[in-house]
Amino acid sequence: MTTFEAAKAMGYAALVEKIREAGLKEYGLYPEPLMEKVFRANAKKTDIYVYAGLNNADTDRALLVLLKDCAESVLSGIEIAAMLTGAKASFLYLPEDETDLAEELKQAASAHHVILVNDIINVREAEEDLIIHIAAAADLAALVDGTYEEGAWIVTDGKAKKVPADTKAGDLVSLEGAKAVWLGYQYYTPEEAASLTAGDATNAVIRVIGNQECIVSDVQKRMLADRKASCGRCVFCREGLIQLEYMAREITQARGKGGFIDLTKEISEPMPYSTLCSVGQESSKAAMSAVEKFGSEFEAHIKKNVCPAGVCQAFVHIYIDPAACTGCGECIDVCPADCIEGKAKFIHMIDEFDCTRCGKCIDACEEEAIIKTSGKLPKLPNRLTKVGKFKKH
Repeated sequence: MTTFEAAKAMGYAALVEKIREAGLKEYGLYPEPLMEKVFRANAKKTDIYVYAGLNNADTDRALLVLLKDCAESVLSGIEIAAMLTGAKASFLYLPEDETDLAEELKQAASAHHVILVNDIINVREAEEDLIIHIAAAADLAALVDGTYEEGAWIVTDGKAKKVPADTKAGDLVSLEGAKAVWLGYQYYTPEEAASLTAGDATNAVIRVIGNQECIVSDVQKRMLADRKASCGRCVFCREGLIQLEYMAREITQARGKGGFIDLTKEISEPMPYSTLCSVGQESSKAAMSAVEKFGSEFEAHIKKNVCPAGVCQAFVHIYIDPAACTGCGECIDVCPADCIEGKAKFIHMIDEFDCTRCGKCIDACEEEAIIKTSGKLPKLPNRLTKVGKFKKH
């Protein structure tokens, strides 16, 4: 007997009671008793549809692993949710670029009468229907199978596991040496993260950010991912994400302006209340938490013209130490951008404008005369000078 057949055999009333007794909830950003969502959908309309997927804002996609490790449970849970609502059809939404995963699931989804869609869930159209997280669908199937465990999902090393919801973040990942922690959909200081729990990681993600990682660069990548995920229908989400991503990108490229931090806050504050789905709501919180808690890192980029982590290439310089260069020409031969000028027995020079900072010249220099730094450049020759003849003063 399949999981769906077991649920059907149990009968509607018994199944509802079992779900209530277990305290089964919707998963992710909008936890509420699952049966309350079902009853609300049943009360609003007759032609009900079930929409399953990740939260729209979940660009980390950690819990997609459930569709790789236990797809049958997720699909069975969706099918059971459709039975509870008498749904006309049920859909499983996958991120737009997850076409290979959709192809892998195609046959199994068809067997469970689930339609696959590569997109985000349109909450405008689905407002009166049943939207369910894939983790909640997996929990629903596990409940019917008798294998359900309470707790929060956490994904580590590509594997999803259930842990007690009150498990401290510090017991799940090492916070030693952390500069910041990305937990759920926001940035936290290590001190804040120590008091948070697995239940706070609503997308199953707890990621430690070390001193060799740049917060500003991380924010820019997240805003870009959110821009790509956004449907663009909410003006505040569409325009807000354009501005938030643009400012973060300008800062990483050494073009940041003094007002960008305040403007990031100004744009982020109304977005949670002016956008319909989690894309605009959670992305704004990510940007806000970054500038509020790690403002000094933003200011270092803007005011001091330095990336503290040494990540942003616009702040990284590669130069040839005139006192160490022997004029051998090895660096010229390996430079893919052809941006090193020099000839035998003359101190070589790097054209920073064309330099891609690939570092191949550093590896090729046996004299260790080529240096990569995020600090201030020393005085360098501005024309070809014979080896040993350059004077700094």
